[in-house]
Amino acid sequence: MKFGFVEAALLSVALAQTTHKHAPIDIQSSLLRDPREVADKRFDYIIAGGGLTGLTAAARLTENPNISVLVVEGGYYESNRGPIIEDVNTYGDIFDSSLDYAYQTTPQASNNLSGIVRSGKGLGGSTLINGASWTRPHKSQIDSWESVFGNDGWNWENLTSYMHQAEAARPPNPAEVTAGHFFDPSCHGLNGAVHTGTRNTGEKFSPMIKALMDTVKPQGVPTRHDFCCGDPHGVSMILNSVNAKQIRSDAAREWLLPNYRRHNLKLLTGQLVGKVLFDETNIGPKAVGVEYGVHKQFTFKAYAKHEVLLAAGSAASPLILEWSGIGLKSVLDTVGIRQIVDLPVGLNLQDQTTTTVRSAITASGAGQGQAVYFATFNETLGDLAPVGIDLLNMKLQQWAEETVAAGGFHNVTALMSQYENYRDWLINKNIAYVELFLDTSGKIHFDIWDLIPFTRGYVHILDADPYLGRRAYNPRYYQNELDVLAQAAATQLARNLSNSGEMKQYFAGEQIPGFNCHNLA
Repeated sequence: MKFGFVEAALLSVALAQTTHKHAPIDIQSSLLRDPREVADKRFDYIIAGGGLTGLTAAARLTENPNISVLVVEGGYYESNRGPIIEDVNTYGDIFDSSLDYAYQTTPQASNNLSGIVRSGKGLGGSTLINGASWTRPHKSQIDSWESVFGNDGWNWENLTSYMHQAEAARPPNPAEVTAGHFFDPSCHGLNGAVHTGTRNTGEKFSPMIKALMDTVKPQGVPTRHDFCCGDPHGVSMILNSVNAKQIRSDAAREWLLPNYRRHNLKLLTGQLVGKVLFDETNIGPKAVGVEYGVHKQFTFKAYAKHEVLLAAGSAASPLILEWSGIGLKSVLDTVGIRQIVDLPVGLNLQDQTTTTVRSAITASGAGQGQAVYFATFNETLGDLAPVGIDLLNMKLQQWAEETVAAGGFHNVTALMSQYENYRDWLINKNIAYVELFLDTSGKIHFDIWDLIPFTRGYVHILDADPYLGRRAYNPRYYQNELDVLAQAAATQLARNLSNSGEMKQYFAGEQIPGFNCHNLA
């Protein structure tokens, strides 16, 4: 899973406000661990999940001292755990620890193997464990929320100011500029909560960053001066969510620490929201609170005067709804839960697939640094682009029907609107199709991500007991032929870039997948 889901991130950005100086850190004594402390109490809002969206919403709501908020989080405060959290260069070391939910997928049809989906457990959610990259999508992708899906006002122009309010950007220093980190101050905020800047270990920067820019330039690929201005196509270094001391700027550090002393904000940690509580009204069920706990024999309830907000992420929020009686009847009947509302929750699950190409380097390529090449549809597929266009023009209806039949979506017509929008992005809008992330630290290391997968999966409950956490998490990886073609072509592109143009002088032999693996195998 690639961390940082666009819709959740933009919700958090849209709620953002300027930050305050951090108070002395004694946050542990302010967090609640005893579930009885808020049992049967009433709050204006209850938020299930203390990740990026949950903590941002809590911080904004409690700016009004007359509004009370309870956040219920399954993990604990972990931002002070040390380098394994604070240093983004340790990315991956925290995986499979107590801070990683490490959701296991169902066996995938593509290889009959289960995969692991990373998800942060603790206040701050996946901002504790992700790669901390800071970019923005193409403005046409944001505009489609309004133009295609009818969400009035949800467009690039209206949301840009909120993106800026969330950010405290740090322009690159002269050494970073020389290495290839360009920056447009008009595309950033300077006084927000989340600190962004160049990831910098203090070592010299690798010449391979500029070499990648020069290698793709003859193909008409631009050197992008800033990925945050609404058109990320091209090659550039990227910002990371790190402060001037190179400490991870996670959601707990930036949205919770300045605000945890507020009398109207309560944070209960080490507890899971299992269900939403409803009252029947003449217009249908109304959410009035939550059940929480860690075992079905020891559960508690808290009540909301206004709203219950689910911010537990794409892997958990749908399950809370299903455990509460909101979902597909076929799913709820299987586990013996009475349906309250018929709603196709848990469908439309989208996850970006990834592959890796790694090569040894010559001594002259040594140095730190990361760069990204956001490649378009034509750049990704190359000579196979006509094949991809034929698929987009001939197969959308078939793909939609197959996806609905496989349980990845509920309505062919609605899914077709998504697919047709994707086709417009890829063919007409020149939107980035894949990300080739280059890490130069002692190697040529490309991580390759399919940014616009057509595959749709699902997540559903497998037991009526929320505290067992049994789920069917099925992203259905590679169940779309264009997704397979794109991932293979992008991997081939990364292999070619590693050993061509200006990059060739630093190439000392491919290690992963290795020369025994043929292109497009």
